[in-house]
Amino acid sequence: MRAASNWLRRRCDPEFNRPREVFMSTNTESTDNPQGASNMIVESLVVGPLQTNVYVIGCTKTRRGAIVDAGGNAARLLKLAEKHELTIESILQTHAHIDHVAAIPEVKRATQAPIYLHPADQFMWQVAPQQGMRFGIQVEPLPDYEHELSDGQRIKVGELECEVIFVPGHSPGSVAFYFAEHALVLSGDVLFAGSMGRVDLPGSDPNAMRKSLERMKQLPDDTRVLSGHGPETSIGREKKLNPFLRGGW
Repeated sequence: MRAASNWLRRRCDPEFNRPREVFMSTNTESTDNPQGASNMIVESLVVGPLQTNVYVIGCTKTRRGAIVDAGGNAARLLKLAEKHELTIESILQTHAHIDHVAAIPEVKRATQAPIYLHPADQFMWQVAPQQGMRFGIQVEPLPDYEHELSDGQRIKVGELECEVIFVPGHSPGSVAFYFAEHALVLSGDVLFAGSMGRVDLPGSDPNAMRKSLERMKQLPDDTRVLSGHGPETSIGREKKLNPFLRGGW
C-alpha cells in the first residue's frame, strides 16, 4: 500500500529518526481576541523506540495543564510540567496505540488527572501490555479512562479551550485537538509533515482516513500542526506539499 510504504520510508530517513529531546517549546498569545486570550504553553518531548511526540500544554494565567499522548518517559514529562509550574489536570489521548499510552499508568499515579479517550479505541486500550510486547516495551495494564471523547466536544485547560475533531482512519478512535484561538492543532497520527499515519494496522481504515484528511484541510491555512511524529508543520504547507492532502493516493 502506497500510504504504508511512504510512512515506512519516513521511518528509515535519518533526519526523521534524529534524536530530538525538545523540538518545540513556545509560549503563544492570541492578539486577535479584543478581551485578551490566555497565554498558551506548549512543550514536547520525543520518547520511545517509535520517536513519539508527547506534549505538555498549559495556561499561563491559571497554571493548569494537560499532557497529550503520554507515550513514555513519565518522569521527564512531569519535570516539564514542574518547570512551567503547571498542575496537570487532564490526560488527553489522540488515540490508543502503544507508543502514545505507555506512560499513562505512572502519569496517572503522579497527577490523579482524568483520562480522555474516544471509545472506539477502547479495544486497544484494554490490550496495552500485549501491544507493548510487539515493540519490546513493558507496559502496565492501563487504568480506566474517565471521559469519552466525541466530535465537537469542547475541553478546557485552564482558560484555554480546544475542540475535539473526530478523525478516524489511523485508528477507529483517532481525534485531533484544535485550539482555534491559538491557530494550533494537535493532530496525533492522522497528519504528519509530508505524510500521514499508517492505515494498514488493526482497526485502520483507508477510506475513513481520506475523509479525515479532508476535514483537516478545512482548518485555516495558518494553523500550526503538531503531530504525533516528526516536525511541526502547518495546514497551508501540507495542502501545497503533502501528496495525501492533494489526493495523490
